Amino acid sequence: MIRVLSLNLQHGLPGAGAGDGSASTGSLAGADISDPATARAVMRATAEQIAELAPDIIALQEVDLGQARSGRLHQAAFLAEELGMPTCRFSASYAGPVVGLRRRPLRTALSSPTDDVLGLLRAAVGAGPIGYGNALLSRFPVSGWHVKRLGRGASSVEKRGEPAWDPRSYHVSTASQRVMVAATLEVPEGAGGPIRQLSVASTHLATRESMAARQLAAAWGALAGLPGPHLLVGDYNLSAEQVDVLGLGRTVGEGLTFPAADPKRRIDHVLTDLWPTGPDGLPLTDEAVAGGGSPLLRAVEWGTTSFIISDHVGTWVDLEPVG
Repeated sequence: MIRVLSLNLQHGLPGAGAGDGSASTGSLAGADISDPATARAVMRATAEQIAELAPDIIALQEVDLGQARSGRLHQAAFLAEELGMPTCRFSASYAGPVVGLRRRPLRTALSSPTDDVLGLLRAAVGAGPIGYGNALLSRFPVSGWHVKRLGRGASSVEKRGEPAWDPRSYHVSTASQRVMVAATLEVPEGAGGPIRQLSVASTHLATRESMAARQLAAAWGALAGLPGPHLLVGDYNLSAEQVDVLGLGRTVGEGLTFPAADPKRRIDHVLTDLWPTGPDGLPLTDEAVAGGGSPLLRAVEWGTTSFIISDHVGTWVDLEPVG
């Protein structure tokens, strides 16, 4: 059995779960994570909560790297070290500070000054890389990393004042760049039954439904070409019904994930391969499915978990091969 967790970090900002009144988290409600020591304390407490779930694979979204607002932490690497997970990759949707000169990274890992067009200038003054994006962590070793840039939607114009003829009465919001980071994992014998390789990805899609649907199709198309079975995990900004109608794969797991204070929607998902169907259009039996191609996955248990950070709750799924 393989346990997969999806969690939108919201850059480690303490959320509804930090005010649950418990001795371990109550003191972190409203914590100023721009202070490096506080940022580490919040991330360490988050790692402790994640460890209680004991996931094999973690897909993270809204992850900061070197941002002032989150104590200059490399959040993905920090969590991986705390959790003892040897496989970790951050992938930036943009380089640069949250407030300031954002830019398209030359290479999304931002692990070298040459990955960012301004990286060498930053390195010359002793500053490290800055970025924001998604990350993938696992206790399984990786045989290959893959990144798919998903683009961004159209900008929007919001009217904020009068008179209508004055350009200052309008605010232009540019959509964020989106990216998918994927890994082909080598599953140790016994951990996944007959599964020896598993391709899994973390992504965060646009807030506009039409653009999110196009990005989802592009992400799944890129992932489906890797060794299977496949898992596309993350914050889709789409409901399960909106995902299912696209016919790309099967959503597995249940539970509302947003907003964390009073969840009303499930927009964080785990998508895996479709069942093959027979001439009647119905899914084939387990025996028939298991008899051809890469093993397919089915969910055997699932749930949601509130963390001390984020405006999302985490969603997890236990998966096993068919047959």
